[in-house]
Amino acid sequence: MRLFPAPALFLVALAFALAATGLYASGGHAATPEAQAEPNASALAAQGADDTPPPFIQRPKRPPRPVRPDLTFATRPAPNGFRDLPWGASLDQARASLGLVPVTSPRPLPGTFQRPNELLKLGQADLRTVAYYFPKGQFTGAGILFEGEANFFLIKDYLIELYGPGRQVAAHYGWTWESVNIDLHMKETLGELRYTYEPPVKK
Repeated sequence: MRLFPAPALFLVALAFALAATGLYASGGHAATPEAQAEPNASALAAQGADDTPPPFIQRPKRPPRPVRPDLTFATRPAPNGFRDLPWGASLDQARASLGLVPVTSPRPLPGTFQRPNELLKLGQADLRTVAYYFPKGQFTGAGILFEGEANFFLIKDYLIELYGPGRQVAAHYGWTWESVNIDLHMKETLGELRYTYEPPVKK
């Protein structure tokens, strides 16, 4: 029988301990790059090559807190609506003023509407679709799809002219106020711009 020297036995035991720890941390299986990759929660992945507007996304509720200058990244007043439609407007009011119709093609999106004669421009940028969101019968947001980095920078420059410099967080560039949020980002060649309105909390 062959005996290992004491230092060799220690190294063998250490190697077995490290291997067991790795298997335990991964649930008994070696972690793969696919398992470690974070899921992509962006609504852009669902768009594909069709012209379906981005679906409505409910922003998580935040506890009331006082607005502090260092938490308000926009230097100018927030927009009071989008394209002549004020935040909080009823669906009936929007249909009467803008002629909004429900999104039904290429697939229906509940609470999402479009204007048949929509101007597919924002500043100098070309847009692909524009959607208006009425999740509870009131206007709480708008979603815009566009293509290409050129349009991304045209939209960004246009919004900076309106609201001043925004804030970059990872792949997102945006502006934040007490009740309004604007978020601009891209995934590969498809970009998305979202306006979100949250009514102030009643005190």
